[in-house]
Amino acid sequence: MEKCGHQDAPSAMTNSALHTEAALEDQLEKNSAHLPVELTPADSGYAWVIVICAAFNLMCTLGVVNSFGVFSTYYINYIYPSVSAASIAWVGTTMSLFMLGGAIATGPLTDRFGFRLVSLAGTVICCVALLLASFTSALWQLVLTQGIMFGIGAACIFSPSVSLPAQWHEKRRPLATGIAVAGSGAGGMIFTVATQNMMDTIGHKWTLRALALILLCVSGTAGMFYKRRVSVPRGGISLGAIARNPRLIAVGMAGFMVNVSYFVPWFYLPTAALKIGQTKQAANNLILYMNAGSTVGRILAAYAAMLLGPINSIAIAYVICSVLVLVVMLAVKSMTAYIILAVIYGGLSASFISITPLVLTNIFGTQAVTTAMGIMNMWCAIGVLIGNPSQGAIYQRFDRPHNEFTAMSIWGFTGLLLAACSYLLLKAIIIRNSPRQHLWSKL
Repeated sequence: MEKCGHQDAPSAMTNSALHTEAALEDQLEKNSAHLPVELTPADSGYAWVIVICAAFNLMCTLGVVNSFGVFSTYYINYIYPSVSAASIAWVGTTMSLFMLGGAIATGPLTDRFGFRLVSLAGTVICCVALLLASFTSALWQLVLTQGIMFGIGAACIFSPSVSLPAQWHEKRRPLATGIAVAGSGAGGMIFTVATQNMMDTIGHKWTLRALALILLCVSGTAGMFYKRRVSVPRGGISLGAIARNPRLIAVGMAGFMVNVSYFVPWFYLPTAALKIGQTKQAANNLILYMNAGSTVGRILAAYAAMLLGPINSIAIAYVICSVLVLVVMLAVKSMTAYIILAVIYGGLSASFISITPLVLTNIFGTQAVTTAMGIMNMWCAIGVLIGNPSQGAIYQRFDRPHNEFTAMSIWGFTGLLLAACSYLLLKAIIIRNSPRQHLWSKL
């Protein structure tokens, strides 16, 4: 695999970018004498065991996160009707924030303790968080348990589960990654239906306890099969050099903008359905449709990346998503349109989690991709920190008093479109620094 920055044209870069590329190049050259040793050949039968286990782990963690829209609708309309949507949004915000932001720490943790122990520790933390959340009586307690604590545990599962399949696969890496992350979409469907049914029959407190038990059984079992394929290289990779890499910054900007606006349909489309007279069940089914689209979309995104190039395919996907959110939520007020938006948006927006690991692997190689993913997820965490509370505040200030979603539609459109532009910026950087690439290159 080529070293990061090997094909860069120095004359086309700024002094700062040259320094960044040189620092990373030097770091990789220092590690060349300590390359990781293959403990097991790539593309072996056990590689698919890793993919299946990663899919089940992501099914549990991101399944719970993606089904928070059910909890959000329930909290807003039934448990805390007098509390602002911005305040309730902090539960989902802290959950995603700590799951993504914690990824920067789980990279070094897996190097030190291994993928298995880190993943199992995350499972225990998530289960305890859900159990504690079931005994809460105030919103701030939910933020601490269902939000922060669950997010920390999910980080320990999420990061290893996303990066480990790429380590075990070479020939079919896009497909393996797509299948693994499709588990989160399947989990969203399963957990959305299960959560809604349980809340209708046993109440939200016992629902949280049941989810903890499910997570313990499924994720705990899957984590037992985790192990690394290559040894940990001595010396490591310079965190600062990767963080300053212009291409990482472009991907980070995309991740930031995605997470600023990604959850607009997830959190507010069910509420929009309630406003036009739909039942609670019908409204929450929209989350099910988005998860169904997301499950299929994460696999199809792998084929789209192979056909069009990963950068091209993800940029196109988010341009389409931005237009759909603007048109449907702003101008169309029908359940049929909401269902179409849910399915298509779920499928296309899933390309970010499927394709981003491939983009970073192509740039940094398998040796440094875990560190690069951790840094990129920090960008995502900042986007979540800003995006979700801002969405709640905007909805509370401009849309909720008028029973409309105009401001939310514009917010979602703007963020998703800027995410697409960030990927186009990444392509421009690559073209500028490589004379063999051009505007229509399959990147």
